[in-house]
Amino acid sequence: MTADTSPDVLRTTGPVLDCAARLFAEHGPRSLTMSTLAHRIADETGTDTDSLHRAFPTRLDLAHAVVLRSTRERVEDQLRADRQSDPADARVCALVRHHVQTSWKHRTAVELARDLMPTLRAVSPGRYRQIAQLHRDYRLHVRDIISAGVGEGRFHVESVEAATRSVLDTCDSLEWYAPDDDLSLDGLTGVYVDLVLHHQLGHPR
Repeated sequence: MTADTSPDVLRTTGPVLDCAARLFAEHGPRSLTMSTLAHRIADETGTDTDSLHRAFPTRLDLAHAVVLRSTRERVEDQLRADRQSDPADARVCALVRHHVQTSWKHRTAVELARDLMPTLRAVSPGRYRQIAQLHRDYRLHVRDIISAGVGEGRFHVESVEAATRSVLDTCDSLEWYAPDDDLSLDGLTGVYVDLVLHHQLGHPR
């Protein structure tokens, strides 16, 4: 990475945001000052400290960039990958696998988002709405797939809205997971696919 990079580039640069996410996870979202964060990120990524300060004047700016990137990746990648011509059960399987894998990849950002969103809602409503809209788009996407599955006779649920909430809550419940020889990430996604498809959506085996 060049020493002096534009703020617009830095706000979406993977190594910078990955490093920031790890530092937030290790030290908490409020423990390190922005100056300390900038110096630590600069040391680890080779980015110019002044460039980091221009891109992220405050710690909130940096946290927002971390959460926005991870949310966009989960939502926009899934929307692009969805094959609407496929049967709903195949679409759900693909969605759950993508959700679990990207949530694990960005687990530090997902945890940061839980702390950040109430703060953004209070002090930066525009940024809050930016991320909240992505979440709404994703929820509507999941609901539409489940509704399609009900229409196709593949899913059997009492309420599409309740099933949507249940599926999303399940896919977001990764706090307990630690990869080991007994349960790899691929194995975990298989467990979640089975739970969602057969237990929550009533798809016959």
